[in-house]
Amino acid sequence: MALSPDATIYENILVNMADGVISVDLEGRIITFNAAAGQILGLAPDDVIGRLYAEIFFGGPAFDDFNELVLKAIYESETTHSATVAIAVEGQPRHLVMSTTFLKSGGGGSRQGVIVVFSDVTERWQRERIERLFGAYLDPRIVERLIREGDAAGRGTRQEMTILFCDLRGFTRISEKLSAEQLIDFANAFFSIMTEPVTRHRGVTDKFIGDSIMAFWGPPFTEPGDHAHLGCRAALEQRSLLARLRERIADELGTIVSPDEIDLRCGIATGEVVAGSVGPPQSQNYTVIGNAVNLAARLEAASKTLGTPILVSETTGRHAGDEFDLREMSPLDVRGRSTPERVFELLGPRAA
Repeated sequence: MALSPDATIYENILVNMADGVISVDLEGRIITFNAAAGQILGLAPDDVIGRLYAEIFFGGPAFDDFNELVLKAIYESETTHSATVAIAVEGQPRHLVMSTTFLKSGGGGSRQGVIVVFSDVTERWQRERIERLFGAYLDPRIVERLIREGDAAGRGTRQEMTILFCDLRGFTRISEKLSAEQLIDFANAFFSIMTEPVTRHRGVTDKFIGDSIMAFWGPPFTEPGDHAHLGCRAALEQRSLLARLRERIADELGTIVSPDEIDLRCGIATGEVVAGSVGPPQSQNYTVIGNAVNLAARLEAASKTLGTPILVSETTGRHAGDEFDLREMSPLDVRGRSTPERVFELLGPRAA
């Protein structure tokens, strides 16, 4: 029998809808199941239509939240129900926005069943979750990567990277002069100005540790051969911004802190690290860990003793030495290593 014009229009709407649509009659039999529903739920419409809802969806816990809302629509008196629910399709989590309403006979007649309409908001849900956990503090490129690649982006990968630690010299002495509010303003001025070169040179600001900034460079955020050069350029630019930092502090704090008290020291190391998400699920941090991280921190601390504003490891110097002038310092004893580490002061760009 040919479909009526109204039925044909209805079928065309269902076929072309991006939202999934299921209708179930009062006997619990599925009478509508459009293509979008099949794609979202991982089921073929031809295998579902005409069968009992319970037979398809009650086989395990994967659709528990979905089923709960459908059962509310069938057994409760409210005209509509809506919720965001979690399901699993082929073992992969998905998040759906669902709404249900009564299926009635023409002209607002008796209740014939329920209609369920739903859309897949998994990507949006993941984005919002990641931004809630990380967005205010994390480099936006990492947020985008976690959204794009999901859990795979957070799993540990080994790769060569360049790590930078920079520290405000004499911070403890300075902090003793400031009120709590002034200290926070001072630290924020330091962090905001000194992270700018990291971003400009395509680095990732990993974290703030007390008065120190930790940053890193490497794939997939930079090309494999660029990270040591970029880290050195960022450190030199940080030094060049000291005048701006001193000027800002003088404007905000007057004579409480002398400009001569504000100085910066940096340590840079290059080597293999493990990059990934570290910490419990509710409080993770995408970071890098490994010997190169520890060495960069020790170089930053050693720069005070050696009187060098920027101290770099031998590997960093080997990778970036074609662009910069370096001065070799006395070898540095590093805990856990049998031989001293060759270290270099980073002086500046090499003259053409």
